[in-house]
Amino acid sequence: AWSPSGVHFPAQLRAGQHFLPHGLRSQGRSPLHVEASSATIGTAAELKTKILQIAALSDRGQRLNTLVAPVYQELRTEMKHAADLLCAMPSTIDEATLKGEWELVYSDVELFRSSPFFLAIEQALDTSPGIPLLGKWLGITDPTKKSAMFFKLHQLQVLSWGASTVGRISQTLDFETKELTSTFDTLLFGLTVIPILGWFKLLPTFGGRVVTLADRMELKGNVIEMELAKTQVVDTPGVSRIPFVSGLLMDRWYPVKPVWKLLPWNGGPFDGRSPACKVTVVYVDDSMRVTKDRSGALYVYMRPL
Repeated sequence: AWSPSGVHFPAQLRAGQHFLPHGLRSQGRSPLHVEASSATIGTAAELKTKILQIAALSDRGQRLNTLVAPVYQELRTEMKHAADLLCAMPSTIDEATLKGEWELVYSDVELFRSSPFFLAIEQALDTSPGIPLLGKWLGITDPTKKSAMFFKLHQLQVLSWGASTVGRISQTLDFETKELTSTFDTLLFGLTVIPILGWFKLLPTFGGRVVTLADRMELKGNVIEMELAKTQVVDTPGVSRIPFVSGLLMDRWYPVKPVWKLLPWNGGPFDGRSPACKVTVVYVDDSMRVTKDRSGALYVYMRPL
């Protein structure tokens, strides 16, 4: 088991009491707005409630994406305050607490980045040397942040014009089999009408559930390490299958690891690296898990209802 060390907890917290900053509501400021010199914190339950409120108000954090519009950014600041305070509290991080199913309720980056598939892409791109010619043309100057441009381009391609929307995202951790299973529901053509004139859908809604399996999962301290293994697309309950291609592409596993090692940015084709990735668990209890990826992006999970 792993637990934070070297963290100073106020006497009120050690005694099981709680307290919030004074005078903040009267100043029209959030009760979780904390000045740099303030050491005040709330209980874990209060902080978790605040985190879930911000997650709901921001559509799991996706309304905070500045690529769409630079709005509601004060919620991003409040979420950081609440998460930092929660993560500073005592937390025993072990396999018994982490195992089982979790549902993603907030991310301060694109939701799809929580999948081991994209976590492995992030690690591969940001640890490979240099910047390719296309990356330079797109304006990348830091070779350790190449993945940020890739994720931005991916978001523009799959989410433009509302053609695709993101549904439920979950992770199941099984330390006995050393596997992490990630699921990602996607809906295509949710609403298709002629603007102003339309009152009926032009196209039916299709969709699928992307299932990604990572193996060799191991908890080292508070870091979960794993390797991307394979992926498939299956039915999303209540949504029609994608026509024409469903029989060819759905319901079959596609191995990723052998192909991954052949790609040039992974050192291929002769001595390629495995699709490794990792996340850091900064807080976990019986109902909430907070993790960060290698770039520091925040992901908040809850046990499903």
